[in-house]
Order: sequence, then structure tokens, then C-alpha cells
Amino acid sequence: FTEIMQITRDEGEAYQLLKRHMERSLTGSEVLVLNRNNSHDRLEPVTELAATSPLVDKLKAAEPDSCLAVRLTRIHERTDDHEPLLTCELCGAAGVNSTCVPSLVGGEVIGSVLVQHGSALSDADKRRIAESMSQASPVLANLRNLVLSQARALTDGLTGLPNRRAIDDTLKRLVAHADRTSSPLGVVLFDLDHFKKINDLCGHEKGDEVLATVGSVVATTVRASDFAGRYGGEEFIVLLPGADRDGAVVAAETLRLAIAGVDVPGVSLPITAIFGVAAMPDDAVEPTFLVRVADRSLYVAKANGRNRVETHGQDPEPLVAPV
Repeated sequence: FTEIMQITRDEGEAYQLLKRHMERSLTGSEVLVLNRNNSHDRLEPVTELAATSPLVDKLKAAEPDSCLAVRLTRIHERTDDHEPLLTCELCGAAGVNSTCVPSLVGGEVIGSVLVQHGSALSDADKRRIAESMSQASPVLANLRNLVLSQARALTDGLTGLPNRRAIDDTLKRLVAHADRTSSPLGVVLFDLDHFKKINDLCGHEKGDEVLATVGSVVATTVRASDFAGRYGGEEFIVLLPGADRDGAVVAAETLRLAIAGVDVPGVSLPITAIFGVAAMPDDAVEPTFLVRVADRSLYVAKANGRNRVETHGQDPEPLVAPV
């Protein structure tokens, strides 16, 4: 188990391996692996859970300390003939014999494993559970840290949006998907108006605050299926799978109005932006040219008075790479 655990490729594979291993070790048991999501202060199931399980509703809004094993940082047991003084919100809802074990690494709880079983466990079974967790926890922690480091490498530290590296990777992937499925892909490129004046008159700290606020507005305004990132400086990009040019214009106008409503204390200048729109396949069929067309549209918006959305639909044929 330890050897296979150490070669798992990601957290999902490791969670499934832990579940299978423990269910094989404890005949007749049902194992649920839970992950502690610190970003959202939630305890989330990361292995399958039957739709009819009473835990489904409990886990929709479960916090880490909803699990007594997490709160106590030690094994918590519940059996039909022994009800603890304090009932666990999760084990108690399950309504069966259960043993819950925290996943501990360096004194920090990163999750827990809930084992539901038909009868009370023997001391040997309990030792087997504890040993499995001690072997699995460091691997799970390493995989989690790897995911976090990869995410940081692809995230802009100021706005929290994906950075240029992540944008380039996602754009290539979405263009390939649009080409494969013969579906449109909209691109919205936008640049904050007179941002240098904001820095000069209000200070760079306020300028950073404006960028962070705009990043937050963008993240909450686009659809869940869209991708928004900071392209560089005061320039941002939004990729809209399934959106043609007209759909991208509507999305850009929604963003324009949202940004125009931004109010940052200490910034007296209006916060607005210019938007350039392009779409695949109408304007271009390759990633570089698609962004180039959106950038042309951006300059049209700048020339036409700022705080506006423009497209570049004059070309009779979409841009393609030279053969």
C-alpha cells in the first residue's frame, strides 16, 4: 500500500486508493475520505458517496470542526452501545457504527476518513486504520502542496486571477476545443482607461487596489464556464467558450458597466475601461491571431473615446497562419 500510494499521480487517485485499501482491510466496511478545504472553511467529500446517504445533506455545508475527529485531532468512535457525550454532526447523522480518523501531518489536520462498519472494530482493526492513515497522510500532504505550488505559479498575486502563463495555456486549449467541436470562441481584451493618471495622482498603492478590485469584479461577473485572467499591467482578458462575436460584445458590455461602477476609496478619478472583441472562427482561427484581432479592436475603442466596446469586423476573411 505504501509503495503504490507514493506513485499516485494526483490527489484524486490517492483518495481512491486509500478508500479501496481500507475497505479491503476491513471486511464489510464503507469508507468516505474527507478533505479539509481551508480556503472555503469546509470539510468536503473527495470519494463517492451514495445519493441516499444521510451524510449528503450534512456535508453540503460541513465545516472542519463538524467532524469531532478533526476537532479533537484523534480517532473518534461511535457504536450502537456507546454514544459519546458529544455527538459528532457527521458520525451521528450516519446512524451506524463508525470510526473517524483525522489525517495529520506535522500536527495539522488536512482531512479525515470516516469508516462505517456493521459491528464494533477489534483492536487489530483500529491499529490497521491508524497505520493506513499514518502511511497515507504524508503522501496526501505532498500532493496537496504540489497542487498549491502549481496554482501559485499560474496565478497573478495581486488580482488572484490566472496570469499570462495560464492564459496562454488555456487559450491554446480552448481554441483546439473550439476547432475540434466546430463551436465559436469569444475573446474580450480590455485595458483600464488612464491608469497611469491614477498611479500618478493617487499613488501606486491605490493603483494596486484598483487592479485588485477590478480583478474581483471580473471574477464575479463572468460565467462559470468563462476564463478571465490578468494579461499584464492594467490589461485583462476574458475567454468565452461557445460565444460568437455578438455574444462576446454582450459580455464585454456587461463587464464595462460593472467596472464603471467600481468605487475605490481615495481614488477620485473615474474607473473605466476600453474593450476589444474578437471571435473564432469569424475573426481568426489561431490563438495568436485571435488575440491580435481583439487588440486591434482595443485600439479602435481607445481612438473612439474610451469607456466603450469595439469589434474589428472589417476583414473579409479570418486571419490564418501562413502555410
